[in-house]
Amino acid sequence: MGLKNPTVLAYASFSASDGTRYEASSPLSLFFEAAAYGRVCERSGFCSNGKIKGYMGSLDTAEQIREALQATHFKKEVVVFADTRLPDSAQTLSRFRDAGYTHVLAVMENPAQCNQLKALFYPSPPGEGPISCGTYETHDSSGNRYPVLFKYLARGVGMTSWWRKWFTVGRAVALGYNVMAVDTDVLVLDDWYWRVKQPPLSDFNMLTQNEWGISFNGGFSYIQNAASSGPIAWLLFEALHRAVRWAEDNSVIEATSPAYREQDVPLDDQGLLQECVFSAVTGRPVFPAVLSFYLEDEDAYRRIGVNRSRSYPVTAELGELVCERYMEASCRTNEKDAVEVSTVMLKMPHSGGQWPSELGGYPFNRTPGPLTVAYRQAYADLGVKLWPDPEDPNTAAAARATKPERFGYVSKAYDGDKGCRGCWAESTWWMTGRHGWWHRQLQGQVPRKVAIGHIWANLFDSKFAKEIILMHTGWYNWRIAARLAKSRPRTYFANQNCFEESHPVPEVRTVVAYQPGVVHGGLSKEQYVAAVRGLAQVAVALGAIAAWPAASCDSEWVLNKEEARQQGRQGTGQHAVPWSYLDTRYIVQAFGDSLENLQCEWMALAHHGR
Repeated sequence: MGLKNPTVLAYASFSASDGTRYEASSPLSLFFEAAAYGRVCERSGFCSNGKIKGYMGSLDTAEQIREALQATHFKKEVVVFADTRLPDSAQTLSRFRDAGYTHVLAVMENPAQCNQLKALFYPSPPGEGPISCGTYETHDSSGNRYPVLFKYLARGVGMTSWWRKWFTVGRAVALGYNVMAVDTDVLVLDDWYWRVKQPPLSDFNMLTQNEWGISFNGGFSYIQNAASSGPIAWLLFEALHRAVRWAEDNSVIEATSPAYREQDVPLDDQGLLQECVFSAVTGRPVFPAVLSFYLEDEDAYRRIGVNRSRSYPVTAELGELVCERYMEASCRTNEKDAVEVSTVMLKMPHSGGQWPSELGGYPFNRTPGPLTVAYRQAYADLGVKLWPDPEDPNTAAAARATKPERFGYVSKAYDGDKGCRGCWAESTWWMTGRHGWWHRQLQGQVPRKVAIGHIWANLFDSKFAKEIILMHTGWYNWRIAARLAKSRPRTYFANQNCFEESHPVPEVRTVVAYQPGVVHGGLSKEQYVAAVRGLAQVAVALGAIAAWPAASCDSEWVLNKEEARQQGRQGTGQHAVPWSYLDTRYIVQAFGDSLENLQCEWMALAHHGR
């Protein structure tokens, strides 16, 4: 798996936005040098395979979460994800275990799913060890189903699975663990811990993927060395705390905005986490989420003293260009030897007993309901020192005395899509993956410049786009897929009931395909499409399966023409990473076992049912 003839790029220092400058240690100067390692974990020494006890059971009580973390952690590190989908969860576990990171706690909806996951990975290969999987109560002691299968939420607030994740993460951080919180579309490309355990990242207490601008993406976060009584532990608690309170009793919101009544709570986990980050930045609780409740209720905005917009005159010339109804027809690093990370210091927020309406006021019933009380008790039961209550005027001094903690955004785009701060630590498919940096088959030809990948946003149109990306990049585990399908021939999308349809599953009998060379780089797009249609007709006539032909990556119609022209890549038959000269936005995706054998898949073939 190691790389040969590595490319060495030196990154010797780091400047934070607060003026702090970091001098890199000798290993960081060789950050992009990919030496010949086996599993990616070996470089940092954080290989946990065969070194954890494993856990299967409930996570509800303080005793249970302590036991689960103790049985799962490695060097006080734990990875947490939550989902309800067995295939996605199994593939995620497989990817992390393949990297040597078995200190993963999967949080599923019910014990049966945990048992299925356990069966998929049993028996574990020698030296790999067991899995850890936990669940939360979905019914009360009388057998009554909780409204959203999570005891603290009286109604839906975003995705329940993600709240299970953050409840687990928040309590783990309060108990002193370092936690990587991920979604099931995250993959390990290189050793995360080698990067994060040395400057500059070792000085950060929380790193999170940037959504856009200054927004929080809930798909990837890493928390390390955060105090149980500090601002990061607080914001992890507070995000769900706000969701619990509003789901249980939103009478204050309804009093301000009668138009809101009977609506669902229009929030999700990352939006609430984001506003808790903002609260910690400003040093006082703020509630920008109330804007989501009020929507277009202008009277509600006037009641809290907010003007969302003003009317301004424009010149006749400018009037030809402005538009507000777009659905109507009328209308390398910035500094040499340095890296940049979006950085801010988080303070322990406190209200000071003041709740200005322009900052959201006090948007809760001052008498907490039983679910809110129970949620608070879940943290109190941990038996650790927690943060000063930001609503209690008597704790203002303690809040001011709380040590600040460093927060940073990774995968933060700049200069359009041409630059990305922190992508060397964690990055998205759009920013790096589609250009070849994630392709496992090319190890030995391409240096490992990204540690963690997140298959997120701007994907091609397909109901199984994320699975296809894992296949193209070599990170899809076909053995796990076959065990899930209980049949190797049932692992293919065209040969199973993947979605809403209930058609009988066909037998795989005959596969028809073009001989090599029939589809070549000289074909126009129209000729290629005609070849695809012809193959489909033959398959239908024979009752066979059509193996769709890959397009040539030298075809003119698959190129990003301006980039290809600038790089001199038109029809050369030679390829390199990054292949920004290919139109990987929505036209094709590249795959292959080497750069010499690179092929391009036309993504229109991934449109289900078309």
